[in-house]
Amino acid sequence: MSKKLLLLFGSLTFIVLLGILYYTFMYKETFESSAEGLFLPEQYEEKYRVFEATIEVNKIKYEKLHIDHRIDLKGGSLAYELYDPKGNIIDRGEVTATQPLNKQLNMTPQKGVWRAKYYTNKDTDGKYILIFKSGDK
Repeated sequence: MSKKLLLLFGSLTFIVLLGILYYTFMYKETFESSAEGLFLPEQYEEKYRVFEATIEVNKIKYEKLHIDHRIDLKGGSLAYELYDPKGNIIDRGEVTATQPLNKQLNMTPQKGVWRAKYYTNKDTDGKYILIFKSGDK
């Protein structure tokens, strides 16, 4: 009888370990996407004063969505807003040539289109990069 219990306990332990390994290595997804661009004063037009960058997140089987947002200006200034797929503002601020942006955010993964809006002016000169990456914690 004890051999049967030992066999049953061993089988259950093996199944649990297989489940843990599956979740750790197979079930979790990885995701990485980025958007980047330039703000050039010589190409400024008033009707394009508000520039929008989008990133579509289509995988959410991971613990955290890491967002790395960088804006580096050589001149001028801009305001920015970062929206989740539901349209909620998750970050906003202003950037100048003397105060660049280098911000990291950790968010709960959500499927859909994430948006960054950049409000530029005729003096805005620089670049931005927005990186979304899956991760643990």
